[in-house]
Amino acid sequence: MRMPPGRLAILIISLLLACPAWAQHTPHTPSADSSRKFTADTTRKDTARFRRNNVLSSLFADSAKLTTSDFQLQIEKTYLIFNNVRNKSELGLQVKLIRSRLTDTDSMLAVLKDNVLNNSAALNLRNLQVFRTLLLNIQASCREDMAMLDSTEGKLVDVRNSMKTLLGDTVMRHLWRDSALRAQFQPQLKGMRELFMGSTQKLRSSLAAVNLLQTHVSSNSLTAAQLLDKVTTLLNTSTARIFGKEYNYLWEKDTVSLSNSARSSLGKAYDGERKALHYYFKDSSQKRLFLLLIGLLFFIWLYRNIRTLKRLNAMDNLSYLEFEYLPHNYIVAAFIMMFAVAPLFDLHAPSVYIESMQFLMLVILTIICWKKWPRRLFLYWIVMVVLYICFSFTHHMADPGLGQRTWLILLNILSVVFGMLFLSQIQQNLPMRGFLKFVINLHNIMNLVSVLCNMAGRVSLAQILGSAAIFAFTQAIGLAVFSKICMEAILQQIVASRLRRNMKSRLNFQPVLTGFRRPILFLTVILWLIVFTTNLNIYTSVMDTLGVFLTTPRSIGSAEFTLGGVLLFFFIIWFAHLLQKYVGFFFGDTGTTEDDEIHNKGQRSRLLIARLILLCVGYLLAVAASGVPVDKITIVLGALGVGIGLGLQNIVNNFVSGIILIFDRPLQIGDVVQIGDKQGRVREIGLRSSTLLTGDGAEVIIPNGDVLSQQIVNWTLSNNQQRIQLNLSVTGNNDMEVVTNAIKKAILASHFVYENREPSVLFTKVSDNGFDLTVYFWCVDISKAGEAKSAINLLLYQHLKAQGIQLK
Repeated sequence: MRMPPGRLAILIISLLLACPAWAQHTPHTPSADSSRKFTADTTRKDTARFRRNNVLSSLFADSAKLTTSDFQLQIEKTYLIFNNVRNKSELGLQVKLIRSRLTDTDSMLAVLKDNVLNNSAALNLRNLQVFRTLLLNIQASCREDMAMLDSTEGKLVDVRNSMKTLLGDTVMRHLWRDSALRAQFQPQLKGMRELFMGSTQKLRSSLAAVNLLQTHVSSNSLTAAQLLDKVTTLLNTSTARIFGKEYNYLWEKDTVSLSNSARSSLGKAYDGERKALHYYFKDSSQKRLFLLLIGLLFFIWLYRNIRTLKRLNAMDNLSYLEFEYLPHNYIVAAFIMMFAVAPLFDLHAPSVYIESMQFLMLVILTIICWKKWPRRLFLYWIVMVVLYICFSFTHHMADPGLGQRTWLILLNILSVVFGMLFLSQIQQNLPMRGFLKFVINLHNIMNLVSVLCNMAGRVSLAQILGSAAIFAFTQAIGLAVFSKICMEAILQQIVASRLRRNMKSRLNFQPVLTGFRRPILFLTVILWLIVFTTNLNIYTSVMDTLGVFLTTPRSIGSAEFTLGGVLLFFFIIWFAHLLQKYVGFFFGDTGTTEDDEIHNKGQRSRLLIARLILLCVGYLLAVAASGVPVDKITIVLGALGVGIGLGLQNIVNNFVSGIILIFDRPLQIGDVVQIGDKQGRVREIGLRSSTLLTGDGAEVIIPNGDVLSQQIVNWTLSNNQQRIQLNLSVTGNNDMEVVTNAIKKAILASHFVYENREPSVLFTKVSDNGFDLTVYFWCVDISKAGEAKSAINLLLYQHLKAQGIQLK
């Protein structure tokens, strides 16, 4: 019979309490078996202690023992890890685009390989230039794809390593070993097992796909490199070949005829060029989208300013600015901008791409110049466009015979004739006449050289020279119109900005044209040179040679530098100075201070700060771009510090004073101030000196250090008012009150007087015949103080005479 646990516990506790009491009341009688009794007593005490310890240990058990909630929490964490593995194992859109792009690259490499290795004899210089450009683009694309795949592989490896943390998880290990716990969490463990298998399978497949793509990209890169070496070799031999005699002299009988296999090879080369261009246009679609964005932004800029002019009814007042293409043709102007700057966004484009962009620009030019140019000039332009189209087909003459060579000579002669006629008509109708005159003369010389080369049997060279000449001519005309549109867009921006600031006076646009003519000319020349060298098929070689020349390390003593770094240093500084000089034009600031207008001094101060920031950022970028080590700069700064301490104190003083004037603003542009014995309106605050425009028209240049070292009287710091004093003597009335009221009424009748401040009339001398007075009144504009004093004197004379009071 089992005893209930409760009774058993009570019994044990009673025994524990009774044993000490019994031991105390038992007499100690020594006997022979006393040792046995002692042993028995000790045994009973140890047993009681053992039982008591078991009870206490069961009451105060370890609280860190895992519970069901701990296992559930760990299962949830494991679920999250597996979900993260599955999600991050999914290949992104860029990897999928690489897979689709590799398909096109494979087909293109197959075409190039077939032409370069098996049909090299039929490839001309134009075909090889297209193939070289395409192979360079393929190599660049392979490098980008490989970098993306390597990054993706690294992320997948990190995900795989994150799963290794589960191997050392003691909680999950204990859960798998305990059959009772496995039975309790069987549904969760089953789902986790399925998720684990799916995640690991997805991770393995993604890693395998990435590795396969890496192998594919690497193979394409090697193939492209091999073909590029072969194309470069063919280009070198082709360049030497075109300067040699390819055909008989023009007056000799043509004994060269192409076989059917040779014609088939030429057709195959042409087909390969066409496919290569199709691939290039497809691969460079992002560049054209960016170019379209540039055109859209230019259109929005023009449209915003035109809407401002229309809203303020100022469209009819722009005739004095000599606008020719704007503001009415702003849509076509945006297209001209887009096609003109297209070479800057694809510096290594094949010549066919450049020609297609140029042809589109010619179409737009024909549309915009139809009603702008004189009829004769427009007719000559149409003839040049037709010649441009005819020269475009001369590249595809497979076997130029006598008729084709004669036709090419006729095109050269027509180009020279109409080029001269066009030059005679541009004097008053196109800008940049010096640049156009140079280009047209170069066009005529190249056509004459093309005729001589054709007659001497250098037909390929004649084709290149004739095509490059007509392309250079039409590109120069397009860039001249482009420069005119840029100037008109800037003028339109200035006019709109001035109207937004309620400035109604006419704009003196000659300083604006002078300021922007040089940078726009620089941009147009760069664009023209890119197109010209591309059409001559020498752009790549020129850029490679120039790149080697500019990037070759050079040293002076222990300092190393490159010419490219030096040129970049000075170019960034020049560009920063250009920006800080002309940034104000875009906000209506023409660099002049009119006497009848008070400019927004706050905006002018912000422009000064913007110019200072542009200069500082420009110099920092220039130093960073030059590649000069920081320790060398520290040495230069140390030497400069010695120079400052010895001889540049005044320059640095003026520079720091200019910064203080810009930020502290004790005076601002447009303020009427008195500095020492000089008084005038502040026209400019520079970093070294400030300029005052006096009332006599003189411009006083004061160093900024002198400005801060003297007392500055600023008449317009907080307002434009000035108190004017008049000394009068009146007779004919001895009533002071009548005289005072008459004088105040006469003064307040003038619009030059500030009405919120009543004039003051002080009697300085009283006599029987009249009074001597001092009159004070406030003029609303200090710049019109002289006019106000003159008008007040006239009003006082008229009003006082009407009341019988006379002025002496």
